[in-house]
Amino acid sequence: MISKRIIYALLYSKGQFHLSRNFSLQKVGGIDWLKNNFGFGETCDFIDELIILNVTKNPDEKDKKNFLDDINKLREKIFVPITLGGGIRSFKDAKLFFENGADKVMINYLAHVDKEICNSISNIFGNQALSVMVDYKIIENKVLTFINGGKTKSFFFDHYIDQLNNFKFGELILNSIDNDGTAAGFDDQTFREIPDNIRNPVLLMGGAGKPEHFVNILKNDKISGVVTANLFNFLGTGLKEARNFSINEKIKLIKFESLNNE
Repeated sequence: MISKRIIYALLYSKGQFHLSRNFSLQKVGGIDWLKNNFGFGETCDFIDELIILNVTKNPDEKDKKNFLDDINKLREKIFVPITLGGGIRSFKDAKLFFENGADKVMINYLAHVDKEICNSISNIFGNQALSVMVDYKIIENKVLTFINGGKTKSFFFDHYIDQLNNFKFGELILNSIDNDGTAAGFDDQTFREIPDNIRNPVLLMGGAGKPEHFVNILKNDKISGVVTANLFNFLGTGLKEARNFSINEKIKLIKFESLNNE
């Protein structure tokens, strides 16, 4: 059996990291704040991967440069695989992320509008290097996907997921706008609508507030991993505690040597 994954996500815009609740952002601090308050770097000893998203609306070239400059500062203390995303509108954007340390890139908007560019990224860097994030919200009992930071409706969920069969990509990340930042737990229903012909690994994001939330979802065979961007609940010792709790609950996670250093 393939090991499950616990992944941490950082939301970045204009030199600051942010909390998100239902896709409404709150600035909390820059890189020095992250390192000084949460020992960031050591925290990454307890996660399988790190996602860093540039959530700047319509980033210009200066925004993109500042983002990558700060990413490279963070990488000095981080030794886990890194996925970079946000603002990818072209093959050039994706290539720049790979040139600045990304093991994978994450797309949302691009998967809605240009499958040829998406497939070009996969053809050059490998299917496993491209992750597709699906931001979705339930409205009047219908699941709808969104782009542009949750501002623009795009497709019905089932229709969009079906269209992904035309893409070459590695994994699918389902990000619940309704659950985002609530710490009330993951959406445990929508992923069940994914048809069996989608063979890609599925990860859930949005709603993690305590270790039990990880365990409840990771027990499901259809889920390969969970993603949390909850700064205050899971930095510090939170991710270590969540990983230990999950392992104790028989979730098949890689057991890092650092977990034994009590």
